[in-house]
Amino acid sequence: MTMRRLLAVCCMLALLASFGLGLAEEKKPVTLQVSIVETDWLDAWEDGMKPAFEAEYPWITLEAVSLGEEKRIFHATRAAANDLPPVLQTDVGGIYYELIDAGRILDLSGYEAAASIPQSYKDAYTYNGVLFGLTQGAAFDALYLNMAILKEAGWEAAPANWDEFIQCCKDVMEKTGKAAVTVAGAKSTTIWMPFETILLNVAGETLGAGVYEEQIRKGTLDVSAFPAVAERLDQLAPYMMTGSSQNTEDDVTAVMAEGTCAMAIAGNWTANNITNAIATATGDIANALMIVPPFNDPGKKVWLAATPESAIGVSKVDDPGLAEARDIFFEWLYRPENFKWIQNARGTLPVLANMTADQVVLPDAVKVFSAATQDATTFSMSFNNVTETVNLDIQTALADLFSGNATGAQTVERIQALYSADPLIK
Repeated sequence: MTMRRLLAVCCMLALLASFGLGLAEEKKPVTLQVSIVETDWLDAWEDGMKPAFEAEYPWITLEAVSLGEEKRIFHATRAAANDLPPVLQTDVGGIYYELIDAGRILDLSGYEAAASIPQSYKDAYTYNGVLFGLTQGAAFDALYLNMAILKEAGWEAAPANWDEFIQCCKDVMEKTGKAAVTVAGAKSTTIWMPFETILLNVAGETLGAGVYEEQIRKGTLDVSAFPAVAERLDQLAPYMMTGSSQNTEDDVTAVMAEGTCAMAIAGNWTANNITNAIATATGDIANALMIVPPFNDPGKKVWLAATPESAIGVSKVDDPGLAEARDIFFEWLYRPENFKWIQNARGTLPVLANMTADQVVLPDAVKVFSAATQDATTFSMSFNNVTETVNLDIQTALADLFSGNATGAQTVERIQALYSADPLIK
């Protein structure tokens, strides 16, 4: 073979090798289902996050599932069908612990994203040594006020304690004809808020920090030892807007946008939606105020429910291509330049330690609220400290109270029996 022909053959072989390598590197198209998107940041997902990710990784198509559904029920159904979404929201307790024990929700300790989450938040989402979720933010109870309605009722400033809050509710209904307060009773987190905030502001200083959560888990908490709890539930119930026990969070936002209710008890994670709704109702965002619920006695500090928000985790998948897509998206999601889409759309307090000031956009009302949380004594939201069964049964008891079908005393009696009979032992 001549030298020229040998060179030609070598060049051809190199070209074929290069072509073959290119084919090997081509990615097989994958559709990745994610159960993480909520209605309060759906626009950010559709207009920003999804197209940005798919442009960067064109072989991966994102499909949001479970939108508008109760996540725990959705995940339980999909788990029973052996079809969990590869990326999904996770919560403390219930089905998620069972899925961890079964090896179907995976440990995140080895993911780069985990290094950006403060240790206290990772501790909250660690079960049997498995880090099963990275939280979306810090969750607090909050009270949202339409100050235009309050001023119409004669209140130039927000109520500062329980007595003022009840008087404000009375004045709103009598002087404006509007509803005083509402809550998203259809959501497990929020229907607890009025009850647990009343309870801890009545009993917190007697029990001491941390004791409440411990006693719930052991089944030794005696709510009936604090009769003011039932009394305050009875005081609040008549001022709860009709239909509140069936409200979703979107319903609460709609009510506040209509301007038919003065106040809403809701989580800080809905800050953008509710403050913008009040701006819609009144024509001015300055009328939207967000405060720590003033359920304290005059002169006493406020006890405030706080916990990491729902987290995001990953499930076991057998297909290597799908597993790769899952991991790529999860790491991408928790980079600050991408996670800011969620944080800013919701207006919540940031949890990623590596977010920069220019990446965080908070409504003015949230900035005021954030400062106020520093002066409160915090406790863990109650639903984190009971079994799934107790959680659901207490939601029913509170819905009956706010629907006018039970008294405060009857509600406390039911809740006490549930605490005693079925504690969560960690």
